[in-house]
Amino acid sequence: MARKLTTNSRLVNELFANYISTFVAFSELMNNSIQAKSKNIWIEIDYAADEELSTTYIKRISIKDDGKGVHINELETKLLDIGTTNKDGGKGIGRFASFQIGKEIEIETVGYCTERKTFSKAIIPLSFDSFGNNINVSEINIPTDEEILKGKNHNTYYKVSITNLYPSYVTDKEPKKKIIDKFLRQNIADAIFERYPLKIFNKEIVFHINGQTINPTDFVTSEPIKVASTFTDSKGKEHKVLFDFMPIKKIEKIKVFLTVQNAGLNTIAGSLEYDATWLSPKVGGGLFMFHLRHCRLIFIAI
Repeated sequence: MARKLTTNSRLVNELFANYISTFVAFSELMNNSIQAKSKNIWIEIDYAADEELSTTYIKRISIKDDGKGVHINELETKLLDIGTTNKDGGKGIGRFASFQIGKEIEIETVGYCTERKTFSKAIIPLSFDSFGNNINVSEINIPTDEEILKGKNHNTYYKVSITNLYPSYVTDKEPKKKIIDKFLRQNIADAIFERYPLKIFNKEIVFHINGQTINPTDFVTSEPIKVASTFTDSKGKEHKVLFDFMPIKKIEKIKVFLTVQNAGLNTIAGSLEYDATWLSPKVGGGLFMFHLRHCRLIFIAI
């Protein structure tokens, strides 16, 4: 089928969100999966070697979850109607974070319709170049591939594949489109755990990276320690404060992350790093989470 995007003009500039880095943009996709009540997230990163330059680059990144998916009856309201509140706290533009990573996106989803009691599958290709300087996005045709699936034995899912990642001549001018080192094979698991430590520890969500499952025991040495306290602000108002400490195996510095509520999820709004000459990896690592009025401070320390 040929479908069209719908939105209002003030949201056009928000389509290609300007996240602080490509990993933060990718985290928006992971957030979407968590908000869809997924229990598993599968991440596939296609690493390719350039033998002449002795470097590794990434050809393709995909993320798939086992959430509710989207039935073809709801494509226009849940996927193609940009900027509507089709999920709690969301604007429906998070999937366009993918365009900060690469120029070509393919959304593949299997969803279930409770009214018609049918499963459907849809494949939706999106290209950065198709938008150009076109302010009226409703003029853009989206050639979707849709079908009603036979039978009742299907698992719902939602998958986003990103290809045609930006070359150096683009990222030199737009550094926020550069694939940062958190995507590297040796860093990606640590980066994801750092982003969702309690969800991974509590097994609310299980991440799988290139066929390998992230296990909490890979990162922590014992269960979190919780400490409750209060904080009195300059106006004399008291606030409840909750610290969560998690002993981390691999951290060699003190890291503090401030997270805020975003569509029901604690997402990182800022961070800082502290180091001192007396810090030693022999002491072991740790992670603190501080919660105050919908804000949380994650403190990773050794």
